[in-house]
Amino acid sequence: MRTAPPRRRATLSVGVVLAGLTAASLAVPTALAAPAPAAVTQRAGAVAGAVQVPFLASGGQLLGAGATGFLSRDPGGTYRWTRYEDGTSKVFPPDRYASLRGSGSDAVVLARQQSNRPTLESLQVYDMAAGTSSVTVRTADLRDPVHAFHAVAGSTMLMGMYDGSALKQLSVDGGTPSVRTVSGVASDVDTRWLPGGGLTDAALVTYPQSDGKWRVGVVDLAGAQVVDSYERDGAIDGFGYVERPQEFLTSKRVAWIERTEGRTVLASAVRGRSEVERTPLGPDDKAELSGGLLGDWFAFGASTGSVTPWHTFTARSLTDGTSVKLLDFATSVTKGPGDSLLVLGTTAAQGEGVYRVELGADGKPAARLIATTGEPNHGVDPVTYVGADVPAVVSLDRATRTRLEWTFSSSEADFSVMVRRKWGPGFGATVKAGVGSDGASVDASGRFRLDWSGEVLRSPGNEVMSAPPGEYEWTVSATPWNGMPSTTVTGTFTVTRTPQPHDYSDNGSPDLLARTTNGRLFPIDTRWDATAGRLVPLAPGESVDRGGWNDYDRVEAVGDVAGAEEGDLVSRDRDGVLWLHEGTGDSSRTFWARVRIGGGWNTYTEFTGGSDLTGDGRADLVAADKAGDLWLYRATGSTAAPFEARRKIGHGWGFYNQLTAVGNIAGAPAGDLVARDTAGVLWLYLGRGDGTFAPRTKIGGGWNAYADVVGIGDGNKDGRPDLYARTAVGAAYFYAGTGDWKVPFKARATTQAGAGKDSLGRVYHQVS
Repeated sequence: MRTAPPRRRATLSVGVVLAGLTAASLAVPTALAAPAPAAVTQRAGAVAGAVQVPFLASGGQLLGAGATGFLSRDPGGTYRWTRYEDGTSKVFPPDRYASLRGSGSDAVVLARQQSNRPTLESLQVYDMAAGTSSVTVRTADLRDPVHAFHAVAGSTMLMGMYDGSALKQLSVDGGTPSVRTVSGVASDVDTRWLPGGGLTDAALVTYPQSDGKWRVGVVDLAGAQVVDSYERDGAIDGFGYVERPQEFLTSKRVAWIERTEGRTVLASAVRGRSEVERTPLGPDDKAELSGGLLGDWFAFGASTGSVTPWHTFTARSLTDGTSVKLLDFATSVTKGPGDSLLVLGTTAAQGEGVYRVELGADGKPAARLIATTGEPNHGVDPVTYVGADVPAVVSLDRATRTRLEWTFSSSEADFSVMVRRKWGPGFGATVKAGVGSDGASVDASGRFRLDWSGEVLRSPGNEVMSAPPGEYEWTVSATPWNGMPSTTVTGTFTVTRTPQPHDYSDNGSPDLLARTTNGRLFPIDTRWDATAGRLVPLAPGESVDRGGWNDYDRVEAVGDVAGAEEGDLVSRDRDGVLWLHEGTGDSSRTFWARVRIGGGWNTYTEFTGGSDLTGDGRADLVAADKAGDLWLYRATGSTAAPFEARRKIGHGWGFYNQLTAVGNIAGAPAGDLVARDTAGVLWLYLGRGDGTFAPRTKIGGGWNAYADVVGIGDGNKDGRPDLYARTAVGAAYFYAGTGDWKVPFKARATTQAGAGKDSLGRVYHQVS
């Protein structure tokens, strides 16, 4: 793990959910048809007056600003209002049903939906200039109904009806709410209102007309009417909305972004005039854009994508086309107090922070740092991707970690990786300021490493589980500490696993099948917790076939007898008919429909399967009849006839009341068997590979305490089969295999796998 310089990033809880309000994301071109921008313009004394905002380090978003402070969302999702004067902040409490919005004033609005439907329940309007005072409006108490909250301008909110029948404005001036219908907007269509940037006395709204064309309207809040409107061009998405609308409004101008035929265009007009000028910004609209109007200037820059000179935050004159470079990079922009913008970004001279952009005495925009993240100034060089060292194929048959490595040009960044099986579960890891997830680290040269344990997170619940085989996609991002844009790269690799006899979910880890007295059968996946040295269960999956399993008096896992590699199951009904349940390898449907094997199986007192006793690579079945004879059923690999005709391989087996196939537990090529006698002594029978066994070896006594003894397969990923045992009262134990036939198992360890209860609160009837 590298040693990083101290950082002041705070770890914060998720706050209220933001419903987009600022002009902060738009696809933009990679080149400007404009003169090269001048050098960054800074004002003297900027750092001395800057307050500290460490919560905005390497990310965050500005959402609104007034005369006394600004509203922001930090990278962790927390929302707060910060005062310019002293940097103190009010943190808004998290609320899963609320959205928080700012405006071009000191007003902040918290809109809360009803918990069980998307209808607006209440609005809480905070006057941040007055501290924590607020006015709460319950929509149920309003004389005129409103359903949706669109935008805020000062203490006035634009509201709407879900059927699009009207646009309304709600004002809380003086603490008393009043509702007025906005005139001048077509309402004979299914109108969907799209809010735009606002002032304290005016706001923008985009709306469709009955002829299918869209218009941008300036709403005069004093008169509750659209006073200016402009027809807009640009792509319309499949839901009838303007594609990613982005609009800007000042006391002098109105502007919006249009994208048509691969071109990104700024459409602008002087308020009160009908003429619209369209200025091409470039042909490429794949990046995200942050920007805003400032007098006769439009300031903007790309907030994502690869770093090029064009991505600097630049002001462009709408009168003569000249440009002024303001910041080296910007992530978000919001309307500031008066005729100004607030920008979260970076300059080479002063580093990362919040900059106020306003017109200087020369009539040109200039940037002044008003709040700093307190991060060391790491310059403005981007962090670039160098290459990866990721295996094309990753085998996960053993409990080893696989190193995945990516190299970047610098270690001065926060790194993250997300690995996900295509159409399946995944996992992520991060390294932030030298503190990383388990197995993740970054060295001083910029090598980001992940030593992957071969596990992913299962949804819902994010349970840790063994990774199933298949193609995986990885995404790695480096977010530079200097506030420059993130660099993201992707790639793939393939995970392979050897099929296991007791694995029904195709992820390499053993599964147990827990049967309840009311006829349900639940697959329980397990995993080996290497830290605790323990076999742990995942939550039971959906029951197999929704019930009916109490029709059988025996249900036994028998390994792969049908030839499809996945583990299979056999069950015997009360008439003595044996059925095959072929495994699918899919946890959403554990077995295919049952197939009848044959009748007369009630002559057997015990039967078990899962060991390859004949050396042909398929698991066989053995059964002891009431006379004590032992019979071998050799697997064929055919679903229609899964076993050859039986062959007698022993006698005197009536002394045993439990037979368990355990696979190759003693290290020899053939599968083995353990048998428990009526006195509770467990015996090991080593398979010779021809369907017969070597003389038995005593393992130990006291095994009559167990109701179930299961050859679970390799539970601890050491390459040797293990044993699982469970008592009638639900206590469960794991016996790790040693590979030594003289002492085939280690001392038992407790496990919660299969130790659960059925839906009636009773312990499982059987675990196999």
